[in-house]
Amino acid sequence: MMIKKEDKKFKIGLLYLGLHNQLKKKYGVNSIISRKEFFCKLGKHYQLPTSLRHWVINEMEKVNLIEKVNRDSIKILPCKVDIEKLEDQNKIAQLINLIICD
Repeated sequence: MMIKKEDKKFKIGLLYLGLHNQLKKKYGVNSIISRKEFFCKLGKHYQLPTSLRHWVINEMEKVNLIEKVNRDSIKILPCKVDIEKLEDQNKIAQLINLIICD
């Protein structure tokens, strides 16, 4: 599938896809994890300051990677993009190339 310039709809950041992929591998899709587990994963792998971690939850929720179940629980949602599949990697690369090279 060829991606056209008009189709620039890559709204999910690569680091968010990477974090989602790690959560999906460790806990599974549709699993509910604690906010503490989420922050632990985020802090270890992305070394984001504690004061900014709650914003990651909000941003990932906006792009439908996770869902806040309640104040202390997060559900890992399925995602159409699988960064481990070569086909999806190629689509992402095409989109990024279009966005950066404008």
